[in-house]
Amino acid sequence: MSYQVIARKWRPQTFDDLVGQQHVTGTLKNAIKNDRVAHAYIFSGARGVGKTTAARILAKALNCVKGPTATPCGECDSCKEIAAGTSLDVIEIDAASNRGIDQIRELREMVRYAPAASRSKVVILDEAHMLTGEASNALLKTLEEPPDRVIFVMATTQPEDLVDTIRSRSQHFHFRALTFAEIAGRLEEIAKKENLKIEPGAMAVIARMAEGSLRDALSLLEQARAYCGDTIPDKEVRELLGVVPDDALEELVGAISEGSADRALGLVHTFQKEGRNLQHFCREAIRHMRNLLIARTCGADSDLIAATPDQRPALAKAAELFSEEDLTRFFQILLQTDDDLRRKPDPRVHLEMGLLRLINAARLAPLEELLAELKSGAPGSVSNTGVARSAAPAGVSTPAAKSAAPSYAAAIPAQPKAESKARFSSPFSAQVSAPAAAVAVPAPAEVKQEVEAEESAIPAKSNGAAVQAAGISQEHVAEIKAAIQAQQKFLGELVEQSSRWELEGAELRPVGTGGRGAANLFFAGEAAVRGIDGRERDAGEDPCHFEQRARPGGARLC
Repeated sequence: MSYQVIARKWRPQTFDDLVGQQHVTGTLKNAIKNDRVAHAYIFSGARGVGKTTAARILAKALNCVKGPTATPCGECDSCKEIAAGTSLDVIEIDAASNRGIDQIRELREMVRYAPAASRSKVVILDEAHMLTGEASNALLKTLEEPPDRVIFVMATTQPEDLVDTIRSRSQHFHFRALTFAEIAGRLEEIAKKENLKIEPGAMAVIARMAEGSLRDALSLLEQARAYCGDTIPDKEVRELLGVVPDDALEELVGAISEGSADRALGLVHTFQKEGRNLQHFCREAIRHMRNLLIARTCGADSDLIAATPDQRPALAKAAELFSEEDLTRFFQILLQTDDDLRRKPDPRVHLEMGLLRLINAARLAPLEELLAELKSGAPGSVSNTGVARSAAPAGVSTPAAKSAAPSYAAAIPAQPKAESKARFSSPFSAQVSAPAAAVAVPAPAEVKQEVEAEESAIPAKSNGAAVQAAGISQEHVAEIKAAIQAQQKFLGELVEQSSRWELEGAELRPVGTGGRGAANLFFAGEAAVRGIDGRERDAGEDPCHFEQRARPGGARLC
């Protein structure tokens, strides 16, 4: 017989051999015992967690000579044929390559016939989410009312891509990713059966690199066996997989705790010279910081730490150098650095910048301390806190230093906002914003007194020449200028430079020293009189009639 890799050789043959899927195996065993096996199942989950294997074990449990039983014997012809993949009644279809409606039509014709030699016919659709929409619709009727003794098992890594009509006709089981301890335990068991001597550090590296997939872990073990032989040391496995050694991670933690940028950048130079992948180093640093954070918060004996028992004392010692806030900040910085390495060119520069941020992160004051200082009303102590943290040894969490120095902010008197004393209902405010009409207009006498007070208090900004008026009195010119300055500062600067005011018809024109108009102000008759005298027109009254009533014998605008 040809050589079989470890992943195929030690593939689980019973429900009890499946690792970490007790919620699935327990349900299926109870269904078989109680004769309540459904006609369609959906097995979903990450790669290499046992979906297709569970489907084969279910087929053996239903077709075993001693069955249906939850523990197939594995010795009868039916069990051997299903394990070897030669059974005529267990049909495995790769839906990624047989995804069309024609293949589903052939499948429908195939399941119409009774099983050839077994008790039940089992159809396993691997990567079922790759079926086209037409093929999925063609399968609906068969799934809803399948022939007698036909069971469908659909394995997929993306169950959300399956149409809802298929999902509603099937029982859905989700296979979870395996933990570090579960993968390491299974590797140790298989290594003993294969007479392999593997160091705990090498086993931990393989279990971490598998990322929850037992099949990936067994493939890595097979690769390490081909490279190292029957004795698998930690150092050679790290070289094979490109994993950073533990002493490099300890060197990084020491550089951060001492605030040594030279040691941190020296690591990058060494990795670059040895041809290592810098992104692998960043990801190993992320895993290491996670272990330190869990050791700091939950203790070094926590099951959440992805490390062997021999590595836990060193993790506990390193975690004591930092606070939880510091480790959380380091973790976030490394995540951002890893994103920069994936998306941006020149990875060495981005990794060096990330390590420098790690070195300087311990000198930053925590946000909670800054908020507490701001609430206490002593802004000077916030700046002193940062000085104290930068002067303290890096990596040591120091409390915020309380400053006795006087606050500069407190010495500066508060400046109240200036408010406009007079608000005229002028055509300028009406053109700028419509809601200006809702502003309350003071009485004319009060407005005149306030304008005179402002004129006496504010020096004139005119060009020094005497202001001349044609068709309008000097007092009215002063009132209009004051109203414009109160409403529109920019126009007020313009009219201050005018030396002559002319009233022609409905147009009031201030003229500058050069003879050209500084601004053209167009008033309706009513608006001009209101701006001068502050009087109101009666409802329905003609503007010209109102002008004659308001200004008898004076300058007329119409």
